[in-house]
Amino acid sequence: MLACIFLLTSQLAGQTTNYPTRKIKGADFYVYSVQQSEGLLAIGRKFEVAAEDIIKANPELKSGLKTGQEILIPIHRKTTPTEFIKHIVEKKQTLFAISHKYNVSQADIEKFNPDVKAGLKEGMILNIPDSAKIKNPKIIEKPLAVKSKITASEQTQTISHKVQLKETLYSICKQYNVDIKDVVKLNPGADSKISVDSELKIPVSSPKNNSSKKQVGSNEVISTTKTNVTIDEVSKPVTSEVRTPDTAIIEHQVEKVPIKLAFLLPFMLEQTKKDAVLERFKNFYAGALLAIQAAKERGISFEIYTYDTDKTEDKMIEVLNNEELKTMNLIIGPAFSNQVSLMSNFAKENKVNTLIPFTSKIPDIDSNPYLFQFNPGTDAELKYLIEQLDGKMKNTHVIFAEIQGISPLDDGRIREGALKSHLTKQKRTFGTLELSSSENVGFSSQSKAGEKNLIIFNTDKFSNVSPYLNAINTIAEGNNIVLFEQYSWRNLLDKKIGCLYISAFIATPDEDQLAEYNAVFNQFYGKDVNINSPRYDMLGFDLTNYFISYINKYGSKYATKIGTLKSIPYIQTELSFERNSKESGFVNQTLYTGEIKAH
Repeated sequence: MLACIFLLTSQLAGQTTNYPTRKIKGADFYVYSVQQSEGLLAIGRKFEVAAEDIIKANPELKSGLKTGQEILIPIHRKTTPTEFIKHIVEKKQTLFAISHKYNVSQADIEKFNPDVKAGLKEGMILNIPDSAKIKNPKIIEKPLAVKSKITASEQTQTISHKVQLKETLYSICKQYNVDIKDVVKLNPGADSKISVDSELKIPVSSPKNNSSKKQVGSNEVISTTKTNVTIDEVSKPVTSEVRTPDTAIIEHQVEKVPIKLAFLLPFMLEQTKKDAVLERFKNFYAGALLAIQAAKERGISFEIYTYDTDKTEDKMIEVLNNEELKTMNLIIGPAFSNQVSLMSNFAKENKVNTLIPFTSKIPDIDSNPYLFQFNPGTDAELKYLIEQLDGKMKNTHVIFAEIQGISPLDDGRIREGALKSHLTKQKRTFGTLELSSSENVGFSSQSKAGEKNLIIFNTDKFSNVSPYLNAINTIAEGNNIVLFEQYSWRNLLDKKIGCLYISAFIATPDEDQLAEYNAVFNQFYGKDVNINSPRYDMLGFDLTNYFISYINKYGSKYATKIGTLKSIPYIQTELSFERNSKESGFVNQTLYTGEIKAH
């Protein structure tokens, strides 16, 4: 069954009537056969029964589930009033998340579920007022007035605020209706950490005209909308509330119709064992939702469709059979390269613009005008590196380290050949060192004193380079040696070696923008941001914000206007999509040089 994001509780409940029943000691049970890779929580959600109740009816399940095993599922006859629906608490789910999921207050949930006050537990069943149940997976807009923020000025005064438990910098700034950057200026370091019971200086404006004075500490009224997706529970509808980051300024909407976006990402909902790479795709999705929420607060409406593509071609085919995908303004995904060809064929056949956010190898990018490739790939990287060598690195001495036996198809070997050819045409000297063993490596024999020496290997595989790093270490200090590294090596290398890399990501984003974005992320998801580099959540935000800007301004013909908007805000990546011809797809050309000093 397709793991589509907007499955409704009522639909799930209706499926249980198709199973045989059995009466045991006066109690009624469904007889259910366990499906492949299915877990207790998934079965519990299907029947709206707590996992612990299933185990009580089937004690043997304590040793695990088996595919094809028949188990008994308790049939809970409705004892609650019809104005309630059931919600089964997920792992690490908070009352805040549940209240926003169903658009009800936490107080209402506690009113009808007194046990909540003692804490939430995984598998707990809650009664949620039916008046908040989402019956339509499309986003419903409820625009409200937005008050202006109070910002610090030349007449700024301050008051003191004592930090309370669970307060964040974002929530405190919203409480006083002030900008985060103004608070950070008065409290250096507050953007990275605030402690309970510590005191913060809060700027308070003192307008000349008392009649226009705003009440400090009053709540800011914001736009509240419903969306059918969340990062912690990707399979259920949710109501979300979030403030717009200052970095997400969206153009005024031209076509008064919802923007239709589809996300095809590997959430692996049907897998009991989660893949280690899943977290990066969840983070990407989380950032995309923040960009969508920011746009909604500026009056833009959406229809969001999200599908779990897993990682197989069969699953991708299943997803692409959904007719609504043919009506999207933009499809984002898939993540895995083995699914890209299927997506590419679908995009071309149905004339649906599609963003491939991760892989850099798209076979028909030059013949499919409906594709957008974010990862610039080796061709763009080579072009950029040549520009750098001809420009600010024109006085850098290049040493090519040629490991014997490298495949002619290795991107590193292809890059080396192109760079050698270019330097030769420029009549520029370079060094070449043939490597057959990691012993007696003569890097110093090819280096030039008084110049920066850049070592470039003929391979992109770190396992090929690793045996030679000790030899570089021994001569690096005092010889101004810098290693050209792949971006994927950055957490593997010993930083005793200075390194230079090329990537599509800014190494150090603007501090004010980053602080505000991090605060919004924390407030929205109730957890800290994953700070691994690159930030996949910020990639999701930047990409989604970019395309929303174009679709909102130019409508369905936005692809013909790519490149005309010059001031789209970004956090980690300033995007620049270009195409070779009208028959080709778009490839992002933005690259940055990063250099890590030896230490």
